[in-house]
Amino acid sequence: MCHNFIRFFLFFIPLFSFAQLQVDGIIAILDNNILLRSELENQMIYLKSNGEKDDGTMRCRTFEEMLSNKLLLSKAQLDSLSVSEDQVESELNRRIENFVQYFGSVAKLEENYRKSLVELKIELRPEIKDLLLVEQQKAKITEDVTVTPKEVRQYYNSIPKDSLPFLPAEVTLNHIVIIPPISEKNKNEAKEKLEDVRHQILFEKMKFAEMAKYYSQDGSAQQGGYLGEFTRGRMVPEFESVVYNLKEGEISEVFETEFGFHIVQLHKRLGETVSASHILVRPVRDKKDDEIAIARLKEVKKMILTDTISFEKGASKFTEDKESKDCGGCILNPTTGENRIPLDALDAELFFKVDKLKAGEISDPLEVILRDGTRAYHIVKLKQKYLPHTANLKDDYQKLAKAALEEKKQEAIEKWFDTARRQVFIEIKYAECANAIQTWNPKE
Repeated sequence: MCHNFIRFFLFFIPLFSFAQLQVDGIIAILDNNILLRSELENQMIYLKSNGEKDDGTMRCRTFEEMLSNKLLLSKAQLDSLSVSEDQVESELNRRIENFVQYFGSVAKLEENYRKSLVELKIELRPEIKDLLLVEQQKAKITEDVTVTPKEVRQYYNSIPKDSLPFLPAEVTLNHIVIIPPISEKNKNEAKEKLEDVRHQILFEKMKFAEMAKYYSQDGSAQQGGYLGEFTRGRMVPEFESVVYNLKEGEISEVFETEFGFHIVQLHKRLGETVSASHILVRPVRDKKDDEIAIARLKEVKKMILTDTISFEKGASKFTEDKESKDCGGCILNPTTGENRIPLDALDAELFFKVDKLKAGEISDPLEVILRDGTRAYHIVKLKQKYLPHTANLKDDYQKLAKAALEEKKQEAIEKWFDTARRQVFIEIKYAECANAIQTWNPKE
C-alpha cells in the first residue's frame, strides 16, 4: 500500500450541489464521511490533465489515497481537532487564486461552475476546513517523530550507491535590498488617479468590482478587488483603521499604506470579522528614484568591502526586505524553504551574475521583484557554490536528514493507518478496486 500522498485535492476540489448528491453514487463510507464516485472521477480528470500517466493502476491508487484522507478526516473529528476561521479563510483565498490561474480568469471559473465567486467560496469552505483538519491529524501523528545523526547515516547507507541522486549545481545566497523612494510628484499622480476612480464609482455609477479588475494593481484585481473575510491583525494597521470605521456598503476616501493608495468598500461586518473589497494604485517609480537606490547600495557595498560592517550585519541594518532582514539577508528556496537553491532555478539575470561570482564575492546592484510585487534593487553575496555531484553525507547532510525524517514519518503514518482502520466504521462500495484495497476490509 502506498500513502505517498496526501494530495487530498491539492489543487482540484470538486464542487457539488444537493441535487448531484442525490444522483451520485456513494463508493465508500467512513464513519460520518462519504466518498462519491464523482469525487473520484474528477480527481482522475485532474491528475490526467496534469500529465500523470495511467499504467492501469491509477484509478485504484487514487481511490485508496482518497480513502486515506477520509479516514484521516474521520479520526480528526473523533479526536475533536479544530481549525480557526482565520485559517480556513486564508487557505480558501489561496486556493481561489489557484482556481483563477487554472481557468485563466474569474469569468471563466464562474462560467465553468455556473456560480458566482461568492457562491463558489461558500461551497468550498467546508471542503477547505476538512483539508485543514486532515493536515492537522497528520501533524498530530508525526509530531514526535525525529531522526538522530545515526539514523541519517543508516538511511544514507541503505541507499544503493548506484541509486544515490545526482544533485545539480546549487548556491547559498544573501542579499541586501533597497526599494527606490517615490517622488511626491508620482505619489500625487497615483492618488489623483484613484480619486478619479472613486468619483466614477460614486457619481457615474460604475461598479466597484469592474473598476477593480481594470485599475487595481494587486492579486485581488482578478476577483474584482474582493479580499474575502478577515479579522483584526490580518491587514496593515492603516488599512484596518479605515475598514473598521466604515458602514456596510460604504466606500472609503483614498488613503495610503506601504503598498500604495487604496479605496476600500465594506461589504459586511459581524463583530470583528469583516468582508471587503479594495482597489490599489501603486505610485510609479522613475529613473531618478532608481538611481537613489542604486547609489545607496553602492555605499553599503563599499562599507562591507572596507570591513566597516559584515554583509550579514549590513543586511540586518539596511535591507528593506522584511523576509530576509532577521536572517542576515538569506535568500531561501521558495519551494523547499532551504537556503540551498539550484543554480538553474534563479532568474536569468541573477543566474548569469551569480555564476560568475566566487564564494564570498558581492554583485553590483541588480533589479529584483520582491514577492509582494514591489520593484527594488539588491546586491547579492555568493556564500557558497556546490558543484553538480552525487549526494553524500558531507555536502548534503541536511537534505538526507530531511529525506530520512520523511521516511520515518511515513512509517509512523502507515502504523497509524493499520490501527485506525479497525477503530472507524468503514464500508467499501466500489467493487472495481476490491482486490487492490484488501487491507481496507475491516474484517481483516
